[in-house]
Amino acid sequence: MENTPRTRTAHPALAPAMALGALLLAAVSLPRAAMAQETLAEIVVTAQKRAQNLQEVPVAVDAFSATTLAEAGAIQPVDLATMTPNLTAKNAVGNTAPIFALRGIGLNDFATNGTQPVGAYVDEVYMVNNSQLGFQLMDLERVEVLKGPQGTLYGRNTTAGAINFISKRPTRTFEAGADLTVGNFGLTGIESYINGALGDNLSGRFSVSGERQFRGYFTNDTDGRNWGQSKRVGWRGQLLWDLGKTSVLVNLHGGVDKSDDWYYKYVDDALGAGAYFKAAALAANPSIFHGLHTFEPPPYIDNLSNGLTVSVDHDYGFATVKSITSIESLEYARSEDYGSGPLPNGWNNYAGHLTSYSEELRLTSNGSGPWSWIVGAFAGHDRLHENDRYNELYNPLLPGYIFDERYLQNTRALALFTHNEVALSERLRLTAGIRYTDEARQYTGGTYATFTTTAPAGLPPIPNTAFQFDTCPCLADTQLKYHEPTGKLGLDYRFERVMLYVSASRGYKAGGITGFYSTDPAAKEPYSPEFITAYEVGFKSSSADNRVRLNGAIFYYDYKNLQTFGTEPGAAGVPEFRIFNVAKSRVQGGELEMSWLPVDGLKIDLGLGLLNTKVLESAVLNPGSFETLVGNRLGNAPNGEADTAISYRWALSSRLTATAGVDANWRGGTYYYVQKDDRQFIPAYVLWNPRFTLAGPGEVWSVKLWMKNASNKQYFREIFNDSGSVIGFPAPPRTFGATFSYRWQ
Repeated sequence: MENTPRTRTAHPALAPAMALGALLLAAVSLPRAAMAQETLAEIVVTAQKRAQNLQEVPVAVDAFSATTLAEAGAIQPVDLATMTPNLTAKNAVGNTAPIFALRGIGLNDFATNGTQPVGAYVDEVYMVNNSQLGFQLMDLERVEVLKGPQGTLYGRNTTAGAINFISKRPTRTFEAGADLTVGNFGLTGIESYINGALGDNLSGRFSVSGERQFRGYFTNDTDGRNWGQSKRVGWRGQLLWDLGKTSVLVNLHGGVDKSDDWYYKYVDDALGAGAYFKAAALAANPSIFHGLHTFEPPPYIDNLSNGLTVSVDHDYGFATVKSITSIESLEYARSEDYGSGPLPNGWNNYAGHLTSYSEELRLTSNGSGPWSWIVGAFAGHDRLHENDRYNELYNPLLPGYIFDERYLQNTRALALFTHNEVALSERLRLTAGIRYTDEARQYTGGTYATFTTTAPAGLPPIPNTAFQFDTCPCLADTQLKYHEPTGKLGLDYRFERVMLYVSASRGYKAGGITGFYSTDPAAKEPYSPEFITAYEVGFKSSSADNRVRLNGAIFYYDYKNLQTFGTEPGAAGVPEFRIFNVAKSRVQGGELEMSWLPVDGLKIDLGLGLLNTKVLESAVLNPGSFETLVGNRLGNAPNGEADTAISYRWALSSRLTATAGVDANWRGGTYYYVQKDDRQFIPAYVLWNPRFTLAGPGEVWSVKLWMKNASNKQYFREIFNDSGSVIGFPAPPRTFGATFSYRWQ
C-alpha cells in the first residue's frame, strides 16, 4: 500500500444500490410456486428494555444472533463494523481499545479519559471507557446495534446510538459445547461452555474463551523478528435462582490480555521537521507490516479486567421491577512505538486503573392495555487514575523531552427516566420518553515535563532542542457539572405487513478535560458537551410469506459542539494537543437493509448506508487551520458503505449438510479526522471473507473453513496526525483457518 494519498475516483455507491434494487425487483416478481418453504426467523430484541419483535420496534436496529456472529467469524467488537451499514470501528491503540462511529458520529480523539458517543452495554451494564471493549464475543445470545440518539432508556453519551452485548443466560436444560480454531500466523483459539440445573431452583452457566497467536503480523526488518502475537483469555460464570415471581442472576466475569501491541507505520511528515523519520520509513520495506525497529522494549498490552453484576427481577402482576447492580474493574498498561524507523518517533506508555459502580432500578408494565410504560432511576460512579509517559526523546519537534501525564478523574451521574408507548388507535402508536441527568466530573492532575540529553544505552545522541517549557508542570483541578434533559417523541403506523415510523430525539455527551500531555495551561481548559437533535423517518416490512424482510430509514441530525482532537500554537511555537469543540455540523443520510430467502437453503442479506456530513460553523482556534473546517466532512464518516452476506445450505446425504458463504464489505473513502487532511484519508476499499462448513446430524458437530480479508488488502484502520508526524495504524492482513465445533445435549 502506498503511503501517499491516491487519486479518488467517482463515488461507487451506485453499484450496491443498483444490485440491491435488482434483487428487490426479482423478489417481487418471483412466482409464488418458486418461492421457498423456509421463512425468516423472528428476531426478538430488548432495544426498548422489553422483549419485542424487531419488526415491531420503531427504532433502526441491527440484531445479530449467536449463529450469525459465528458464521461471520466475529471475534471482537470491532468485527461488527463489516456487518452493519453506517457503523465504523477502529483501534486507536493497536489491537485494543476500539472506537466506534455510528452514522458519522464517533470519538474523535485518543485520550483515555474521553467517552465515545456510541454507548456500549454488556448485559445491560454501561461500559464507561473504550478500554473496556477489547473483550472477545463469547457465548452471546445476540448483539443489538441501536442507531440514533438513545437518550431516554440509555442516557448520556449515546448521541450516536448504543450497542448491546447480551450473554446467553443459564437454563435448566443441560448443554455444553466447544469450538477449537487453528489458523495461519500460528493461531490457536478455544471457546467452550457448560450449562444446566444445579438444584431445584438453581441453574448455572460457565463460559471461557482463549486465543493464542504465536506469530504476529509485523516484521522487524532490523533483526528479522515478528511482532504482534496475541495472548488473551476471557471467562464468565452465571448463577440463576428462579423462585417463581422472583429471579436473581449473578454474573461474575473477567479477562486477561497480555498480547503484543502493534507497530505503527510512518506515513508522512507533517511540519517538515521529521525528515529523518520519513527517510527511514521510505527506506524500509514498503509493506505496512514492516519496519526498521531497534528501540526496546517492543510495544505490549497488559490488561486485567474483573466484574460482578447482580440482576434481580420481581413480578408484581401489573408490573415487573428490575434492579441491576454492577462493579467493573480494569487495570491496564499498554505501550506504543510510533513510526517505522530505527528510532521511535514517540515511545508511549499508558498505565491506569479504572473502577466503575452502577445501579439501575426500573419498573416495567406487564399489562396488555393501550399504555405500556417504563419508569426508572440510574446512579453511577467511575474513577480513573492514569499515569501516561510520553517518551519524545527522538521526536523531531521535541527531542530530549519526556512528558508525564498524571491525573485522577472522578465522574458521578444520576438520572430519572420514563419511556411510554400509547396505542392511539388499532394501528397508530405514540412513543414518548424523557430522561433527566445530573452529572459531575472532577479532573485533578496534568503534565510534568523533564528534559535530558542522555540517550538510552546503545542509541545515538539526542539532537539539540530549541524548546524549553517554562510553563510545566501544566496542571488543572477542575470540576464540571451538567444538568441535561434528553428524550424522544415518535409515531408509528402499522399496515398489515409494513410499519412506518417518524421520530425526533435529543442526546447529549458530557464535556471534559483534555487527558493527554500539554505544555500550555490553556490546553487544560474544559471542552463543552456536545448535543444532537435527530429527526428520522423509517419503515419495516415483511413480504412473500415472511421470506423477504426490508427495512429502511432516512435521518437528519443537527449536531452542536462536536468534540474533536486538534492542535493550536503553544509554547515556543510548538503545536499544542487539545480537544476542542466544532460549533455546528449536520449529518444526513439513510440505510436500506434486506434479508431474502429466494429458494430453499439460499439466504441473501444486503445492507446499504449513505452519509452526507458537513461542518457548518467552527470557531477559529488556530489561524490558517481551524477556520478551514467549515465545509469539511466529519471524521470516520464515509459517504457510502455496502454490506453483503450470501450463504447456501444443502444436504450432501441423509447425515451430512454443507454450507458455503461469503461476506463482503465495501467502504467509501474516509477522512479519519474533521481537518480534511489528505494524509489522513483512506481510499475506498472492499473486504471479502469466504467460508465453507460441513456439519453432521443435527449439527452436533461441524467443521468450518474460513478466510478473512481474502484479497489481502493492506489499509490503515486509523491515521493519526500530531502536527509533527502522520502515523498509520495497520488493519490485519489476510488470515485463514479452520474451526471444529461439537455440542453435547
